[in-house]
Amino acid sequence: TGATDLDELAHGAAVAEWLNAKAISGDVSQVMVLADPKTLGEMRRHYHGTLEQALVGEIDKTLTGEPLDKIASVIADS
Repeated sequence: TGATDLDELAHGAAVAEWLNAKAISGDVSQVMVLADPKTLGEMRRHYHGTLEQALVGEIDKTLTGEPLDKIASVIADS
């Protein structure tokens, strides 16, 4: 509907905070984020500088329910 779903945005913020913690602790050194455009926009608002340095890419697509080979293809093509 184009309406903003607060639960969805809160989930995006929580994922960003989790990724921040992983980047800060050194558990991840490279991260690619795939999320629908609204969620990706919300996540960006919460990125820590350490996570931003670890980002190797972002893809603003809705891939929920897609087969792994399609997701892999989208990543390879980016």
